[in-house]
Amino acid sequence: LATYSGQSAAQEPQPTDVAQKLYHEVVTRHPLGVPHGAARTAIWPLLSKRLIKAFETRNACDRDWSRQHPNANVPPYILKPPGFYENGLFSGGEEMGYLNGAAVVRTKTQTDGSYLVYVSVWSYLDGGLPELRTQPPKHWQVGVRVISESGEFVVDDVLFFKGQSDNRT
Repeated sequence: LATYSGQSAAQEPQPTDVAQKLYHEVVTRHPLGVPHGAARTAIWPLLSKRLIKAFETRNACDRDWSRQHPNANVPPYILKPPGFYENGLFSGGEEMGYLNGAAVVRTKTQTDGSYLVYVSVWSYLDGGLPELRTQPPKHWQVGVRVISESGEFVVDDVLFFKGQSDNRT
C-alpha cells in the first residue's frame, strides 16, 4: 500500500486476518479437542482470554474424568469421555475432524462491536490419509466471532450453524 509521499505503509490488521491465521494453523496442525503441544503454542495467541479460560476449564474437566475412570481405555470400552473430541471447536463431527482446507467467505460487523467472520471449511473423510480418499470433500460454514482485546483482534468463539453439524455437504 503506497502513501501519497510514495512510502509504503503497513496495512491495518483486520478481523479476517486472525480467522485466516487460526484456520491456517488448524489445517496445518489438526487439533482434536482442546489444542495441546505445538498446536496450542500456535493457536493460543490467536484466542481471547475468555476462550483460553474455557479451554483450561475443559482440560481440568478432562483430567478429572480420566482420574475418576482410569480403566475407560480398557476393553470393552463401555465408558466414553465427554464429547469434545468428535465435535471440537476447530473441527467437524464424526469423521470430519481432520480439516483439509478453509477459506474466509465474508465478514459482518455485529451490533456489539464484534465481527462474525464466515469461513468455509472442508474435510475429506480420510482421517488425513489420502490413500483412503474415495469421495469429494464435505463442505460447511462456521462463524468465527472476533473481538478486539488489548488492541489486537482475537477469536472469541467459533459458531456452527444449525443443521450443519449433522448434514455437511
